[in-house]
Amino acid sequence: MAYFSESVEGKNEPTFYSLDGERVMMRLRMGSILRDAEDRFGPEASLICKLLFVNGRMRLPSIKKWITENESKLKLNKCVQVFTKLVVQQYIKAVMPENSRSTMDLYLAATEKESEKYTIMTARELQHVKDAARAQVDAEYSTAETIGMKRKALDPHDFQRKRAALDDFGSMLDTEDENDENQGVEIDESVFFAVNYDKFNMIFRNDSIVDFATERINRTAGEIIKAFLEYGKDKMKMLKEEDSPSATPIHIANLVADTDIVSRGDISLPKDPLEPNKKPSLQEVVRGYINLLKTDTAGFVKSKDERGANQFAVNFAKLRNTMKRKLVEGLVRERYGVATARILRILIERGKLDESQVQKLAMLPPKDTREKLALLKLKSFVEIQEVPKSADRAPSRCFHLWYVPLEKCYEELLVDCYRSIADLQQRKMYELTVRKRLIDKVNRSDVIENPDLLGEAEKKEIENMEKILERLEVSKARIDNVVMILRDF
Repeated sequence: MAYFSESVEGKNEPTFYSLDGERVMMRLRMGSILRDAEDRFGPEASLICKLLFVNGRMRLPSIKKWITENESKLKLNKCVQVFTKLVVQQYIKAVMPENSRSTMDLYLAATEKESEKYTIMTARELQHVKDAARAQVDAEYSTAETIGMKRKALDPHDFQRKRAALDDFGSMLDTEDENDENQGVEIDESVFFAVNYDKFNMIFRNDSIVDFATERINRTAGEIIKAFLEYGKDKMKMLKEEDSPSATPIHIANLVADTDIVSRGDISLPKDPLEPNKKPSLQEVVRGYINLLKTDTAGFVKSKDERGANQFAVNFAKLRNTMKRKLVEGLVRERYGVATARILRILIERGKLDESQVQKLAMLPPKDTREKLALLKLKSFVEIQEVPKSADRAPSRCFHLWYVPLEKCYEELLVDCYRSIADLQQRKMYELTVRKRLIDKVNRSDVIENPDLLGEAEKKEIENMEKILERLEVSKARIDNVVMILRDF
């Protein structure tokens, strides 16, 4: 969570340290990350991620030592296999010493190195230097995928025996491909590893998109979007991608073949003129839903004809804006009413309008329109653009156009979320401080062995404290979901 800035060679400068606020905020997703790791890889993965959360970064020998000393129920070989799977599928990543340098320090160093190629720089050349430096640093981070893994020499006879043993057990056929993928990989025990937050954020983003499609259209549409994301999960490397890897309706139909999508009948398709009573096939249903998702204003799916015919992909860029806008409109509706949200939506869709145009489109009296626009201006949801009629720019001879600066709204909403999370955390610390004596008594060894040493009033106070803390944690998790959409998607 902390980074340092390294002084230039030959200069005696102090070392500055900085704290990464986003890394601190990621602690709010510890529960979701541990639950997702356990669902995918079992309790061993949850334990490994928990150790990495507590210690920040660890090597494989340190994890083995801790498991041997503290978790005798778990098999060490199983934990090593799960650790290898997590590394191969990039749920945890290798951490090198240079990763502890602040990103800004790396950018400045790369910019200075690029600037040495020029004597006098124009504004365009300076921007080119900054872009080249940023691309260089980003390339260094993206090439760190295979660090910490090395190929293991395998005995071909032993490999054939393992394959034959696997073929004898039908229950292990589903895991055969995973074993083949991981058995040739060995973890470098001298490298430190940490939780890869971007990988888990990618999973949370995909789940949010599936839930959004289910809420907006129906359950089948959510399953189609989930199939798109499942098909391209191995090719998605970055969180800020514009779209998902392309897929054809045939690929999606193969992924949803085991479901009852055809028998649901929740989509109306044109009937065959020759056989009107014929039921649509699975591919026709999938193609119909893809067209529905493509024509929806939310922009779930887009065509990628440059990759070939019938190629479709999830449109992350448009969904990102749609989900952010939905949050802003929902917040305005809850705080200031439906009419105010209607004015905000009109300004977002129509662009810059004057007060009379807003009043006509919103179908509100002039007085109410003026009051609600003033309220939105006070809360920084709308701004005014002056367009002068003459060269003197007198206010009486100007058009005053209202508009919504969406990016500014997102930033303000994100700051409000940070502030709310800080208030909830302070309230949690206050609740724990008030009951410090009771908590110390509960943690005593004799009370742990015999809970009857607590009185009835103390037991009720503990139950009340647990309810309050649970409500605070649930509130922080809900606000963090908003932060996830505004900042990480």
